[in-house]
Amino acid sequence: MALSNVEYMGTGLYIPQCYLDTEDALAAGIERIILFGTPGTGKSYSGLTLGVNEAGAYRLVCSEDMTNADVSGAYMPSETGGFQYQYGMAARAWQGNGTVGARLVIDEVDKASGDVEGTLMAFTDSVESASFNLPNGDIIRPLPGFSVVMTSNIENPDELPTALKDRFPVAIQVNEPHPAALMPLAEDLRQLAMTMVSAKPGRRASLRSFYAFDTLRKNPQFTTERAAKLIFRHLAESVIDALKIGTLSTSTSFEL
Repeated sequence: MALSNVEYMGTGLYIPQCYLDTEDALAAGIERIILFGTPGTGKSYSGLTLGVNEAGAYRLVCSEDMTNADVSGAYMPSETGGFQYQYGMAARAWQGNGTVGARLVIDEVDKASGDVEGTLMAFTDSVESASFNLPNGDIIRPLPGFSVVMTSNIENPDELPTALKDRFPVAIQVNEPHPAALMPLAEDLRQLAMTMVSAKPGRRASLRSFYAFDTLRKNPQFTTERAAKLIFRHLAESVIDALKIGTLSTSTSFEL
């Protein structure tokens, strides 16, 4: 794990360097960043929270079934029986709170169809040249402060379409969770989750797994052992042992 020497709010957990790089790049004025790497490390969480201004953040989760309506908007039935144009997530992020633009988080961008990819390129263009004509006749432009974080589970950002990747000057590999994403977990799970999320393939568990495990073991119908077997399967015994002895001697348990 590439941990920095920056402790997170006195928790005993140290912030991975990738997050310091992300925050510093955003603070320096970089408005287009790609976060790529292992699934389940908190890339979406980072995009939705790090350096977000008062206008907030909007999220698009790409898939083959996603349409341009999700990005730019579409006419939808209104309460009066007619139709009203509703902005898509990217258009909403451009407009932000009416004064400053918001953050647009585009998850799993490599799964977008070719048609949607073209629309995303329009909405991720530089603020100086970006403009979009909506079907309702509105011509919108991103307000100052608008930023984009794209995430992908690919291991190499060069696999992304060249035209799309060219709009994002900074690409940061994220293979560790941010300590802030660990705070919802019970204290005895945080360091264990930090270690296992960053482990080698075959020994790795996602943050989502730990959230689910923490929820199950709090339910009186589930013992820790039963919850671990349901969530972690072949890693259950290692998880149980680590919790019982209260240590992270991962050289034998997880072979990091």
